[in-house]
Amino acid sequence: MTTDVEICSAALMLLGAPPIASLSETSKGAILCANLYPLARKDLLRMHPWNCSVTRVMLAPLVGAPPFDYANWFAKPGNWLRTLDVGTRSNPLEYEFAGGRILCNTDSLPFRYVADVGEGNWDSHMVDVMVKRMVADLAYPITKSTSLAQLKQALYQDAKKLAKSIDGQENPPEEIDDAPFIAVRGG
Repeated sequence: MTTDVEICSAALMLLGAPPIASLSETSKGAILCANLYPLARKDLLRMHPWNCSVTRVMLAPLVGAPPFDYANWFAKPGNWLRTLDVGTRSNPLEYEFAGGRILCNTDSLPFRYVADVGEGNWDSHMVDVMVKRMVADLAYPITKSTSLAQLKQALYQDAKKLAKSIDGQENPPEEIDDAPFIAVRGG
């Protein structure tokens, strides 16, 4: 089970810096990781619907109704990072975000979203991308080398593309049924 400290330690060691045992240490590496890691982690989770972080729930409406336009409002789950679907694939629902809530004309809300899941749930490619992201973020502050920082940033971008591709291929391809643009073409 991977942890934030293991990811940060791996990144530091790849840059020739000593590993850390905790993000609360007073070493330069730990202080940098404690400040940079939380932002990078949320960014990585939000950038792609990683299979390990996609969650489905049925939301119940909050007490009381919105003043106008919609019948109910719903609280976003506490671990919400990014909305993927409101409703089902066969029945998407019209909705709106306002004041941190989801407004919709339904009594229960099927909701698919990217959740803030712990590193222990990540697959190996996602962990590798996060290590490379931290290497890229730490390269200049640790080494003071602009060229190394640029190289590490390029390696991170390549790793991210590969991981997203592999993750996306684990699901069956989406099929497009009777789309209106096909009928217009006469096919």
